Amino acid sequence: MELNRTLVTILALAISPSLAEARDGRLPATSCASLAQIRLPHTVITSATLVEPDGPNPGHCRVLATVAPETDIEVRLPNEWRERLLQLGGSGFDGTIPNLNLNAVHLMQGFALAASNGGHRDSTGGPTRLLKQPTLIEDFAHAAIGKTVRFAKALIEAYYGDRPRYTYFAGCSNGGRGALNAAAKYGDEYDGVIAGAPSRNVAGLISGWTRAGLLTPPSPAKLASMYRAQVTLCDADDGLVDGIIGNPDACRFEPASMRCQAGVDDASCLTDAEILAVNTIRSDLELANGRTVYSRLGLGNPSRGFGVFMPLGPPGSPTAGLFLGAGHLQYIVYGDPAYDPSTYDVNSDLRHVTNVIEGVYDFSADTMPLARYLRSGRKMIVWHGTEDTALSHLDTVRTFDRMIGRSGTAAANARLYTPPGVQHCGGGPGADSFDLIGALREWVEDGRAPRTLTASKLDRAGNVLFGRPLCEYPAYPRYVGGDPNDVAAFRCVNARPDHPASFRR
Repeated sequence: MELNRTLVTILALAISPSLAEARDGRLPATSCASLAQIRLPHTVITSATLVEPDGPNPGHCRVLATVAPETDIEVRLPNEWRERLLQLGGSGFDGTIPNLNLNAVHLMQGFALAASNGGHRDSTGGPTRLLKQPTLIEDFAHAAIGKTVRFAKALIEAYYGDRPRYTYFAGCSNGGRGALNAAAKYGDEYDGVIAGAPSRNVAGLISGWTRAGLLTPPSPAKLASMYRAQVTLCDADDGLVDGIIGNPDACRFEPASMRCQAGVDDASCLTDAEILAVNTIRSDLELANGRTVYSRLGLGNPSRGFGVFMPLGPPGSPTAGLFLGAGHLQYIVYGDPAYDPSTYDVNSDLRHVTNVIEGVYDFSADTMPLARYLRSGRKMIVWHGTEDTALSHLDTVRTFDRMIGRSGTAAANARLYTPPGVQHCGGGPGADSFDLIGALREWVEDGRAPRTLTASKLDRAGNVLFGRPLCEYPAYPRYVGGDPNDVAAFRCVNARPDHPASFRR
């Protein structure tokens, strides 16, 4: 899970060049060491250390603390502060504080940074610490978000003599769920949030993960072969053959087209059981009455990146889908590590899962509080790669549409981007680096609402390989001529003319 955590931090927050600033930085009003003496309810500050500039990390005060029972928090306070706080989400089941070294550029831009372990201590990245621990589960569900932002603001006021003028939350996957919960449950604390690949519909997602985890997937070689066939069929739908399915809504690839002939079973074809496995994850999970529980997964390569078919260990170990689905059922819903996920029946069991996940612990951000957040004038950016094979970008679209439908004219305070060819929180062949924090900052602080943004594909050294427009959903970047590596060679085209007015040309 640590690899996923790293991808979340690097790619979901889209590290970008320094921003132009209108104000001078604020200097500390007291010493870093003195922060260790602050007394706050239910809180123990374990260290306050002045960190000298080192490579990309600017000088700052690093504070570690715990809010009872075990929400571990890290806050970094830059030597020159520009009256902003950026809270960062984690990933998976949390359990450890994200590596804030990966966000040095934002510290350099004058943001104070804050993050937590999600309310519990489990360095394995698993859910075992949550077993029969309702307070820890509630902290993991959402309460650690409020504990972290309130502690960070108190610390900032003690250090600089003033509270933040602007507060933001950004995260991906479980951190994207956190961003939506920050808006829905602690909205008065935040001016803007960024939710990447948000696991918002948690009861539906648990059901989807469990369904996928009980399948027998094709081998990685077969999945890779299937993905190549899919790209061959659909690559040109955006006007350019470049290895990226730029218009996934138009792709009509059928795994059955690769059915093995009698007596043949190699990496170039799929058996009937393997076709069933792929078609299952690419179909909506529905109740017997036809109600959608969770939307189908995207058209990404299930053999690459973080997805439900990804093995989490040597051959025979559970896939990510089974680990995540069973983990929630065993350690949170039923409180029984021996619970057998193969007995899960969505028609008979979903009600209990929903009662626990939402009724008891309130894991997901409800539609109406999100709409109220937007009506207050605060801002939200949601993004989800179309080749995510761990969480459904289509479920994100479905629940986003429901939110803006309840928001009225305040829907203008939300944006949704679905970058083509991008996997879970980054990776994949598509352009997966974009500056959403800069866009959100300009929107909140300067009133410049984002429309089409710029996405880039970087090499390992950080050099730009090619660019694409980052279009608002339901638009996609269509090639119109010129250098195919240049953003200007594309324009955003609406893939769904019937979609509501969230799409702005």
